[in-house]
Amino acid sequence: MIQNPRQGPGLPMREIARDLYMITLPMPFRLEHVNVFVLAGEDGAVLFDTGLNIPESINLLDTCLASIGLSSSDIRHIYLTHFHADHCSCAGILKERSGAVIHMSDRDSAHLIRVRDEEDRMVAVTTQFLSRHGLPEKTIAMIQRIFGMFRKVTAPFDVDEIVIPGETVIGGRPATAILTPGHAPGHMCYYFPGEGVLLSGDHVLPDITPNIGPDLFDPSYHPLEAFLDSLARVRDLPVSLVCPAHGIPFPDLAKRVDEITEHHHVRKDLILDALRREPRTTYGIAQDIFEGELSEFDSFLALNETFVHLVELVAEGFVKESSVDRHIRYSPA
Repeated sequence: MIQNPRQGPGLPMREIARDLYMITLPMPFRLEHVNVFVLAGEDGAVLFDTGLNIPESINLLDTCLASIGLSSSDIRHIYLTHFHADHCSCAGILKERSGAVIHMSDRDSAHLIRVRDEEDRMVAVTTQFLSRHGLPEKTIAMIQRIFGMFRKVTAPFDVDEIVIPGETVIGGRPATAILTPGHAPGHMCYYFPGEGVLLSGDHVLPDITPNIGPDLFDPSYHPLEAFLDSLARVRDLPVSLVCPAHGIPFPDLAKRVDEITEHHHVRKDLILDALRREPRTTYGIAQDIFEGELSEFDSFLALNETFVHLVELVAEGFVKESSVDRHIRYSPA
């Protein structure tokens, strides 16, 4: 059984297939953990995602690797599912220790470069988007501070090899790299057919639905459409165990994909119901359809997810948007 790193005496580590291990690392957030995966071989290790760049996480990773006769200097390859801090912010540190080759999708690699080279432009574009869709200025300022913290905690690194979707060999084993945009535009899953294991990253989670947000630098990108398409792409894989980045592994991939798909159809219906009362900003709709009192960060996530549903509803002709007092408002078409 997986143990929470803050509970029990054992290591938060589990062998999910021969020489393939899941390590659960701590995070100081409401979502308290992230799972990374190690494929151990005679020539070293392959690491899938890195955890968050905090001492507790790095030390625990070292301890778990030592328990199977490895160290971080034995890592030969690092495959990153996507460019979010809890998945990649230790990559630069681990590469310094080991000389590992870092692999990531072309789209998330481009985002990495943008974050590094165009920080001021990113801040301005994000601020304008959130303001036009109704998020309060105080909340926007807090979100930008959080983004700044994530940028600072992410150790600098470059992508050495772009992951090409399709069949490949990883750590000496047949594998399939699957492009699964949605939670991130360049999100990748890794499927090992010989073991029947899918490393699903944040694409398919057992207990929560991954947050989906826009790519503000690509207006043609439809995140929800891309997410649902990529859910369908993995649904019928002959998988015996789905290994997510958050939560515990589970067996029934098709069932969980259907649940997540249905969740988003219901969400679209809720948005349409909210708009029948009066034209609303994205933030106003999100506050209406998400239950309970939301924290400032959760309000930001709710706005993102509401927006990607509105993008589809506009494209489908059910909703129209207009600009009123420097805000974008939505109403039934």
